[in-house]
Parts: sequence; C-alpha cells; structure tokens
Amino acid sequence: QTLKLQFENTDLSELLSFICDEQEQIQNENIKLERNIQDEIYANVDRVLISRLFVNLISNAYKYNKKVGKVIVSLCEKNGKIIFSVTDTGIGISPEDLPKIWERFYQVDKSRSYAENGSCGLGLSMVKWIANAHNGTVSAKSKVGIGSTFSFEINTNF
Repeated sequence: QTLKLQFENTDLSELLSFICDEQEQIQNENIKLERNIQDEIYANVDRVLISRLFVNLISNAYKYNKKVGKVIVSLCEKNGKIIFSVTDTGIGISPEDLPKIWERFYQVDKSRSYAENGSCGLGLSMVKWIANAHNGTVSAKSKVGIGSTFSFEINTNF
C-alpha cells in the first residue's frame, strides 16, 4: 500500500509556530527555544507529514541537548527556496556517524536502548523520506560536544 499524499497550500510559519508552542509545553524547560520564523511562508505540502518532520527534528534537538541548553528553530524564504532549520547545543554527532544517521534503525549511541529513549532509530529515515516526497533535501551539520543543525529545504514553487 502506498501512502497517498494530500498536498495543500499551507502557512508553514503558522504551523511551525504552533508546533514550537506545543514543544515548549512538553519538553524540558531548562532548554530554551528560540524562534526565527519569517511570517506568511506558504507552500504546497502534505500538512501531516510536514508536521511530523518539524516535530521529529525539534524533539530530537531537545532529546540530544545538554541539561541546560538552547534549541533554535528557523524558517525563511530566500532565492526561491524555503529553508527550515533546527540547531541545538547538544552532544553532537561524530563525523563518521553523520552520513549514517539517515539509515533506518541506525542509532549513533549504541548504549541508548530502545526502552530508554523510546525510539528505534526510525525518525531520521522518515524525515528523509518526507523531504524526498516534497522534492526537498535534508542535511545535517554537527560538531561533537557543541551541537547539531538539521536543515530541510524545498523549492517555493513546488
């Protein structure tokens, strides 16, 4: 069975702001959420899937952060592209692990069991799948001990 995508013109700025509000309420309050969300960015997207992408990347930024840290969520439009990014001040990902994080079931820290953080490593492979379904790209940059930035880009005219 293939998933039927429901594309609709969506105010990504409003959707992302709503998701940020929600994440702030359920996540660790010692981690501050900073927003740089440009107003009225619209795109033709599957709302449910884009919401999952936003939630997944923002909740990961909390999950892999330091005890007291920061999550920066950005959304902007430039040069015909819509760019969403999440930066954390967390543990970071080593250069050798970075290319593998998009694989299904891959987990950077083997010492974290499924039960402990409640994930089985499907999150980022799903994020990549959602990005591809929107003809978009997703990428990650990271420095161990400093933090990571995950970015998602789509063309405005998609």
